[in-house]
Amino acid sequence: MIRPIVFALCLPLLTSCQHYDKAAHFAVGAAVSHVVATETKSPTAGCLAAIGVGVVKEMIDDVADPLDILATGLGCSVTMAF
Repeated sequence: MIRPIVFALCLPLLTSCQHYDKAAHFAVGAAVSHVVATETKSPTAGCLAAIGVGVVKEMIDDVADPLDILATGLGCSVTMAF
């Protein structure tokens, strides 16, 4: 029951964005998390993978945005909730 609540609380962070960038980061985080969690049967591994992808992506960007890392990491809430 708590997982859908956490997911619902994360969504307003993305809707306040003027661009679709954060939503795209969230979607990629959800996809990475889902694939890793399905393969490893560990939602924790899925979340760690999503956060890792977010960090690596920002490391190769010219200008890093910590909110992009947060949005990518929050994508794992989909895997945790469902």
